[in-house]
Amino acid sequence: MHPFTYTHDPARGRDFTQRLAGARTTPAAADPQGRMGIPMADLERLCQRLSTFDWDGFARRLNEHPAFIHEYGGARLHFVHARSTDPAARALLLLHGWPGSFLEFRELIAPLTRGTPPFHVVCPSLPGYGFSTRSLEHPCDAAAIADILADLMSALGYERFLVQGGDWGSLIACELGRRHAARCLGLHLNMAPFLPPPPDDPVRQQVTAAEAAWLSEGARLWQDGMGYYAQQGTRPQTLAVALADSPRGLLAWLAEKHLAWSDRDQHGASLVSDAAIADHVALYWMTDSIGSSMRLYYDERHARRTPARIEVPTGVAVFPRELIKCPRAWVAERCRLVHWTVQSRGGHFAALEVPQLLLADLRTFAAVLGPGAGS
Repeated sequence: MHPFTYTHDPARGRDFTQRLAGARTTPAAADPQGRMGIPMADLERLCQRLSTFDWDGFARRLNEHPAFIHEYGGARLHFVHARSTDPAARALLLLHGWPGSFLEFRELIAPLTRGTPPFHVVCPSLPGYGFSTRSLEHPCDAAAIADILADLMSALGYERFLVQGGDWGSLIACELGRRHAARCLGLHLNMAPFLPPPPDDPVRQQVTAAEAAWLSEGARLWQDGMGYYAQQGTRPQTLAVALADSPRGLLAWLAEKHLAWSDRDQHGASLVSDAAIADHVALYWMTDSIGSSMRLYYDERHARRTPARIEVPTGVAVFPRELIKCPRAWVAERCRLVHWTVQSRGGHFAALEVPQLLLADLRTFAAVLGPGAGS
C-alpha cells in the first residue's frame, strides 16, 4: 500500500484534444428530449467545453484528497482515505457506480470527516474503474468486489464500518452486508437493488399510489432505456473498441446517461454539471478504463447467486429521478430496514446532484444506528 498522486500526461491530453477536433460527425435529428440518444445541442456544448479542457485543474481535483494504491492479487485498487481528527469517528466506505467514479463524492469527503457524526472516509475506485485495475481473464462481480473491499478495510485497520452506495455501489454494499455482516455497522443506499416479490407473495400487493407510479416509470425504463445494459452485459468488448478510440463517442455514451438519469433545476438544466461530466469523460479516457468498467455488467449478468435477506441495519434514501425505486414494503422484505426517506430533489447521481441532501440523510441514518466504534 503506497500513496498515489496523479500526474498529467500532456501527450495523452493533446491526443484527446486532437481526436476531438478531428472527429467525424454523423447526421442526426435535433431530438431535444433525448428520445433517440443524447440531444445534439448538449453534445456540441460538452464537446466545446472539452476542447478547451483545463488539464491542470483536472489534476488538482483528482489530487484534492489523500489517495493510495492497495496491491492485491496482481491488481491495483485506488482509494481516497481521509481520516477525521475526532477519535470517536466511525469508518465509512463510499461506493460509486457506472458511469461514475470516486469523483462523485469529492464535495462530500471533507464535510464527512467533520460535523456530527464524523467519519473516517474510504472512497475507492471500483476494480476496473479509473486508477483501479482488474484482470479481464477472470470474472469480478459484485460479490468478488465486496470481498476485495472487505480486505481493504482490514488492511486499513477498520474492523467495523458503515457503507454508502448507489448504482453498482448499492449492489456491492448489499453483498458486503450479506458476506461480511459482522463487520458492517449499517448500509445506506440511494438505490435499493431488490427484485420484486414473487407474484403469489402478499407483500407484492403492498404498494401505495405513489409507489405504483414508481413501478410504471420503471416499466417504461425497461422498455425504452436499457439498451446500454443489454450491450454492456453481453458484448462489452465490442463496444469498448469504439469508445476507447473516440473522445466524442465516449462523451456521447457517458453524457447521455448523466443527463437522462439526473433531476433538473427550475430552468430545465441537469443537476449534474457540465464540469462533472467533463471530468468523468477525462478520467475514463486518461485511464483507458471504459472497457474494464463495462465488464462488471457482463460478470454480474453471468453470476450465479441467490441473494439472501440482509440482516445488517439498512437505510434507503429515495430520490425522485432515481432509475429503480422499490416500494417500501418490498425493500423491508429483503433487508432489515431501519431508515426510509423520500427526498424532494435529485436523481441517480445523488452525490453530484444534491450532495447536501445525501449528506444530511446519511448523518440521520448514522444517528438512528446510535454510537459505535468503527475501527
